[in-house]
Amino acid sequence: MNKIKYIFMVCLFNMVWAVDISGIYKVEFEGKETYVEIFKKNNKFYAVGFANKDGVSSDKDLKNPNPALRDRDVRGSVFVWNLTKKSAGEYAGGRIYSFSNGGEYHASAKFDGNILKLKASKDSMGFFGKTFEWHKLSDTEIEPLQSRRIDVNTLTLP
Repeated sequence: MNKIKYIFMVCLFNMVWAVDISGIYKVEFEGKETYVEIFKKNNKFYAVGFANKDGVSSDKDLKNPNPALRDRDVRGSVFVWNLTKKSAGEYAGGRIYSFSNGGEYHASAKFDGNILKLKASKDSMGFFGKTFEWHKLSDTEIEPLQSRRIDVNTLTLP
């Protein structure tokens, strides 16, 4: 009987641990609804924006502190990088870039159901920052967006 309990617990632990944040999310920021893809590479998670709900073409990264990057499109630019899974549903150690002010912040996240709570903070402990809720889309919701997605294997990572 103990052997069955042990096997059950191992299976349950593996199911919980296997869940990751990769996928397509709907993000609302500054009155705009955009779509972001989170992907995993080398055991770290990254995010890239690929479409706006209103269909408006991409803005430029005008606030970038590096003048050479101010002409780059926001669409297709990786803006979250190096998030690492710490425990089931918890991620930390990442960085997030803000296109609206050109600032770079510490990033951590908690995933619960289909909601990712991404925190951008000035300090690495996360005391001074803001939390954003991103809503993970279902396969049905993703289908109309497929043609607008970016091949994440071609992206330049920070």
